[in-house]
Amino acid sequence: MTDNHSQLLAAYKDIATILDKYDLPYYGAYGTAIGAVRHKGFIPWDDDLDLVIFAKDLDRINEVLEAELDKDKYYYHNPSADSHPHVIIRTENFIEDIKNQKASFIDLFVLMDFPKSIIRQGLMYPFCGFELLSHKILGDHDSGIVKAIFYPIELISRKMIRFFSTSKTDLVSLRAVQVRKHVWKKSDYGTPVVVDFEDTTIPLPEKYHEMLTNFYGDYMTPPPEDQRTGAAGYPYSLLNDYLEDQGERKKHRRLSSKDLPK
Repeated sequence: MTDNHSQLLAAYKDIATILDKYDLPYYGAYGTAIGAVRHKGFIPWDDDLDLVIFAKDLDRINEVLEAELDKDKYYYHNPSADSHPHVIIRTENFIEDIKNQKASFIDLFVLMDFPKSIIRQGLMYPFCGFELLSHKILGDHDSGIVKAIFYPIELISRKMIRFFSTSKTDLVSLRAVQVRKHVWKKSDYGTPVVVDFEDTTIPLPEKYHEMLTNFYGDYMTPPPEDQRTGAAGYPYSLLNDYLEDQGERKKHRRLSSKDLPK
């Protein structure tokens, strides 16, 4: 296990302890789920850890992780311009490391209710694109003009996504670039299956095998060595949000359950 894995594992244990304390459900996902099943821990070449949570629990999760995570060890990033929160592991030169995208983090992906109606889906998709485009632009540019334009676009997009969703559905979707690829039945998550993960355990969705197979194919066979890469992407708006939270900039609206379908 690498030093990065050791840091991520310690952070996961701290997060899990808090979420378990308040009976807030979470599941290992994506590469983390593959690692748990195939390697009983991290995929050796992976460099992050993925959890999923439900939109209805987001506000409570924001509250308890912000309050109870050790602030000397972690920065809880509830973003102004990203699709989900993160727990960022603090470093000695934290501002420089987040500026240079070197600080390690855990993703807390958010599952939202997703409409079964093809019409509702079609009306929702453009606003998913507008929201995620806003995230990228706000993450890449530190201009006041850009913020004045794209924060409202982000907020309007979220309201329209929520408007076109419906609670009368048995589907959930991850907030992601390719929304359609991340649609699952709520029952696929079901009762967590607790599996070994390094020297601890992690809950996986009840139908994790079907979900991983549908998403990755033969996930139990490692890819060729030249295709073994870590996670792509880095939290949007991280530096800006950190500076806002330190009182150095005007604080913008953060991700909340009331903005999301649930």
